[in-house]
Amino acid sequence: MKRNIILALLLVLAIGLGNVSEGQTTHKKKKKKKGKTENIVNTDSINAARLQDSLAKIASSPPPDTTHSITDGLVADTSYLSYADLVLDTARPVDGFYKQPILRGAKPFAFPNENKFNIKFYKRLWRTIDLTDSVNRIFSSPGNTLMAIILDALKSQKIVAYADEGFTKAFSYAKVLKVLSDSTVVTDLDSLTGDPIGSHLVYVPFNPDSVTKLEIKEDIFVDKVRGRLITRIIGLSPIKRVKSSAGDVIGEQHPFYLYFAQCRNVFASREVFDTQRDIYDMSFDDVFILRNFKTQIVKESNPADLRIKDKYPNDEEKQKQESDRIERELRNYKKNLWKY
Repeated sequence: MKRNIILALLLVLAIGLGNVSEGQTTHKKKKKKKGKTENIVNTDSINAARLQDSLAKIASSPPPDTTHSITDGLVADTSYLSYADLVLDTARPVDGFYKQPILRGAKPFAFPNENKFNIKFYKRLWRTIDLTDSVNRIFSSPGNTLMAIILDALKSQKIVAYADEGFTKAFSYAKVLKVLSDSTVVTDLDSLTGDPIGSHLVYVPFNPDSVTKLEIKEDIFVDKVRGRLITRIIGLSPIKRVKSSAGDVIGEQHPFYLYFAQCRNVFASREVFDTQRDIYDMSFDDVFILRNFKTQIVKESNPADLRIKDKYPNDEEKQKQESDRIERELRNYKKNLWKY
């Protein structure tokens, strides 16, 4: 139907153009003198002829397929792709754009050798890193906790755990797991009478995410040749909460100690990501060396070897004030180091 209407319109247009061209030709012939002949090319007649040829080609062409709409090409294809045509993507999965293993096999940079005769000032401090603080959550990110990395390194014998902070007695991996795991006393009952006949310890498997604090031991000194106040981490230890048989927290314990210089090779090869603070392409070794964390001083070297909480027991406000006092003295010493 649509095709017939189009053909009719085109024929009417062609007839109208032909009549107009004939009227113009007759009008021109009346003005010309008799006996003169000129070869005049009428462009309107040529266009009309071309139009008639086009109509003839359209009339001779096969009728269009009216089973499909003109807008079929503009409608989304809702057909399903066969699973047989799919190809498996064998690329190795990567959890995130920035989580690329670019630090695998990285080595920590070496510290310069310090001459003990160039040391002008020396102090030893102990600090705690609260992993529940939002600034320090970089050490306890789910699936990438520092404690899990330490346990993997201990299991593969890449680092050594020590029983004391002087690094004199080494622990085996089995001993480390035993110290870290909580234990409960289970009563043994007679199978016939049900009477208690004894008891034994049952160890609960250790969860690395349960460690909420770390403690670092560091030395602070001044190299008078370079004129710098240098802070060097010596040791690292997790802090475990000691619980009673009822499950109440009754204190804290250092299950083992690590020599930080020995841990640097492991820490330098593990990436750190903190999207909230825009930290990418860094290692745990970088975080420790750049001191990209928040700490609180819990002990200063003293003859009695007392902690701040031993000086001010059951008074957290006094403990915080003493910690701030030591921090303030260090800042003032560093500020006045080059004062003239």
